[in-house]
This record gives sequence, structure tokens and C-alpha cells, in this order.
Amino acid sequence: MKTNIERLPKSTIKLTVTVENDKVKEAYEKILTEAVNNTEIEGFRKGAAPREMIKEKVGITNLYGDTLNDLLQTYYPQALKENHLLPVSNPKVDVKGFDINKDLEFSATFAQRPEVKMSDYKTALKKYCADKKAKARVGIKDQKGTDKKQENAEEEKNPDADHVHLGANEVIDVLLKESDVELSDMLIEEETDRMMARLTDQLRAINLPVEKYLVAQNKTAESLRKDYNTTSEKNIKAEFVLSQLIKEENIDVTEEEIDDMIAAVGDSALAEKLNTPMERLYVKTILQKNKIISKLIEDAEGGKHE
Repeated sequence: MKTNIERLPKSTIKLTVTVENDKVKEAYEKILTEAVNNTEIEGFRKGAAPREMIKEKVGITNLYGDTLNDLLQTYYPQALKENHLLPVSNPKVDVKGFDINKDLEFSATFAQRPEVKMSDYKTALKKYCADKKAKARVGIKDQKGTDKKQENAEEEKNPDADHVHLGANEVIDVLLKESDVELSDMLIEEETDRMMARLTDQLRAINLPVEKYLVAQNKTAESLRKDYNTTSEKNIKAEFVLSQLIKEENIDVTEEEIDDMIAAVGDSALAEKLNTPMERLYVKTILQKNKIISKLIEDAEGGKHE
């Protein structure tokens, strides 16, 4: 197997793989042998029918298709591993034709994890917090209608402004402004497709045609997708930024904390579903995000709060 890596703009990679012809024939023989062993032909014991009859019944196109799938499933992961590549999107695969007597060449284009560059986000969060409290004080003074001398005194005495706290969404908005993350278009498209599919399923569940929904929202399919693109980009950037900060701040979660969160769902069936390795990893990720956001809020506000 030979590989070539082309680094495209926006954290996108095109991986070209060439599989030698002897490996192509080897894969074809494996698929054909499986077909012989599993295909029933009248008059022959299963697995004993002539190969030519199996080819005719199964169809050479199907055999070649299964061979190609087997080669892709074998050599794409192998090429990723050998080149230390970690895709964060599904690949777009392009096959340069298929001939049982030639090498197989295919390319897989995918998004890779983008580099996250952060400016002084901690200072930005502190400033945002201070500005929010200052605006709260102004709001208090305006409501009381006091004169300037009295305003200054009440600003110092009134504790209400100090009870103003940052929310998670505010923290994320500040982080996004203070970050530089170049996302692959493939990632945004993938997430937008998921959002559109989820909407379609929800509308189908309530028997509401998509066309009527669009009219009610005063949108076209194009404008709705554009909105979803914007949301997708923001959400994905936030995921990478938080992941980067979790790593930088060494935010960890114990198994006990994961157990507590699963137990807190209050539904035994759901708790059992969550108590698998993959789902526990998902729960851990949620807890890590909550912890990093809480830490950032505490740092910005100068201490813990209820």
C-alpha cells in the first residue's frame, strides 16, 4: 500500500491510497470464497457449487462491489493508522475506477482537528464580568432616580450588582470572540445535515409538512440551512475551544462523579443505557465542560458563588 497526504485549507486532508493488484485479487478471492460457501444452488450441497455458477447467480458486479467495500474498509483505517491521522468527520471517498487486474487507487477527504489559538480570554472574561456588573449598577441607579451624589453612595452600598453572575452562554460567547479556529467546511456541512434531518424527523412525528413549517417561519429551505450553518459553526467551534481549555487546565472527572450523574437521572432504564463505556465517556465530557465553565466563571468573578 502506498499513501499520499495532501493538506488542504481549513484543516482538511486528502489522503490518496494505492493498493497493489495482488491485494486486490486476494480480496476478490476472499469475497468469492464467501459467496461459494454461503450461496445455495439447487442440485448442489451448500458450498459445493462450481465457482462459475456462483459468479453467474451472485453477479460479477455485486462481487466486485463487495470486493471494493472490503478493500476500502481494510486499507482506509490502515492508511490512517500508518500516517497517524485522526479524522473528525466522515470521509468523502473517490475511487479511480475498479479493475480486478489493476492496482486500486482511491482518495478520502476528511476534516482533521483544527488548531485552536486563544488570546487573553481570562482578561476578556474579567472585563466582561466587570462591565456586566457596572451596567447592573447603572440600571439600579436609573430605577431609583437619585441625584449624582446619592448615586455614587448607593453604588458603593447596594449589593445587588455584585450578585450578577455570568452564564454559560456568555462565557462561550466571550471565548469564541477570543479564539481563532479554522473549521473544515466538511464539519459544518455534516453538522448542518444532522440538524436538518433531526428537524425533518420532528416535523414528521407531528405530521407537519416541511413546506408549511417554512411558511410559518417565514423562511426558505436555503435560508433555514444558512441559519443552521451559522449555528453549526458556532457549536463546533465551542466544542473545540472547550476541549482545548479542558486539556490546558487539566480538568478531570472521577468515576464516582460519573456514577453520581448517571444515578441522578432518576430513570433506571436510562441509567443502565448510560452505564456503557461509550456513554460514560460522553457523560465524562459533559462533566468536564461544566467544570471548565464553572472554573472560568469563578476566575472571572473572583471566587466561588452559589
